[in-house]
Amino acid sequence: MEVIEILNISISRVNNKPAKDWFLIIIDNASSDSTIAKIRDFRNTYPGITTNNFKLKILKKNIGFAAAVNYAVFNFIEKEKKDIEEHLEFLVLLNPDMYLEKDAVKTIISTFNGTDKKEPLPVDRIGAAGGLILDYEKDLIQHMGGKINDNFITCHTGSGKRYSDLKKELKQEKVKGGEPGTIKKIINADYITGAFFATDFELFKNIRGFDAGYRPVYFEELDYCLRLKRLGFRIVVNICSIARHFEGASVKKFSKSFYKFYHKNRVRCALINLGFMDFFRKFCKAEVNWLKTGATRDQIPCIFYAYCINFLFLTYNLVIKLKNRLILNKIKLK
Repeated sequence: MEVIEILNISISRVNNKPAKDWFLIIIDNASSDSTIAKIRDFRNTYPGITTNNFKLKILKKNIGFAAAVNYAVFNFIEKEKKDIEEHLEFLVLLNPDMYLEKDAVKTIISTFNGTDKKEPLPVDRIGAAGGLILDYEKDLIQHMGGKINDNFITCHTGSGKRYSDLKKELKQEKVKGGEPGTIKKIINADYITGAFFATDFELFKNIRGFDAGYRPVYFEELDYCLRLKRLGFRIVVNICSIARHFEGASVKKFSKSFYKFYHKNRVRCALINLGFMDFFRKFCKAEVNWLKTGATRDQIPCIFYAYCINFLFLTYNLVIKLKNRLILNKIKLK
């Protein structure tokens, strides 16, 4: 099973009890191994999984991560499952190489508690939440939210830090103005990874989901988070919602394919999300400095490929930029 084949969980909340009712959708993104047979065996093993809360969608062509998520929401739920759409409150995305610790989904949904939907765009409303992602076997943090530099080079907050050290820090930390021993479990982030990602279902629909142009993977979730931020939403990580991740099961990290997809979509994301002046004043300046001091030699061909492909598709990307602006303005006016 490849990482870009997604496990997509739509969660609804009934009587304020998170994760009590759910609908599970698995998108098989044209896998060539025994994935489908394994999924069917899994489905048949658990009596709680029925046609009322589960669907396996098999795609004949690998359409990439973003398009697969959009397919689940806009093609399947909106068109084939209208009867459940009005009951769905949250969308939770999981990579297939993710192991969830106890109550991880319930906890990540609890991040949104207190959201008042009567207020359309309050400044402090949470738009998307991620969990604390640990190495599959080791006591190491992989992802605790992400940060982006001026040239859209990303880094994972807390990456490589020991989880046991984080727990010690949390025991000593108090929430300002809170009760003694209260742990600050919600932290702000520039973006969160789509490997374990939660957002308001209606909001995802209104903003028209992920941009499928970030194919096959990388930067679709960052682009989504940037659009939410322009609407005034917060992007956060709930460090009490814990998952373990076998990172890089589809595209080996720091391989040629990784750098090719990463830089192509990095430059595209900057073009679409930065203003004209900021692109030249911030992105280009930071890019030149990074090329001089940070870029490794094996990345150079992939970087120049990224420049060329985005130049060829510049008009298309500018159309997407305009389309996004119109959608966000429409939401602001509601």
